[in-house]
Amino acid sequence: MNNEEFREERNETELKLDTQESLGEITIAPDIIATLTAITTVKTPGVTGMAGMPAASLSTLIGKRELNKGVKVDIKDKNVNLEIAIVVDIDSTLIEVARNVQREVKKVIETKTGMNVNKVDIIIREVSYKEEVT
Repeated sequence: MNNEEFREERNETELKLDTQESLGEITIAPDIIATLTAITTVKTPGVTGMAGMPAASLSTLIGKRELNKGVKVDIKDKNVNLEIAIVVDIDSTLIEVARNVQREVKKVIETKTGMNVNKVDIIIREVSYKEEVT
């Protein structure tokens, strides 16, 4: 291989590296993280809703901003801190439900966004119960 061929290969390699490096930045809006958080939260057994959100089925709320009520998102350098206000079924063990929400939300956000979740604070604002008809 002569020097001229080596330069061509080197230039192609540099070009490929430049192309890969210049693909651009990916940004995920805080609203997307809030929506993922809310959906994951209301799917957790024992959670009956997001605090401050009118009672409705999950399918009714998908795509609406009300779903994000009760979720605060703070993002710094691809690290996420969350605060989630929830309503829990009175027949559930409150601390267990809160811990399950923390685990599930952390797993979903990290898996789907590639961001690191530092903190998931849970605030149980209300409890719900079914009134028995006599």
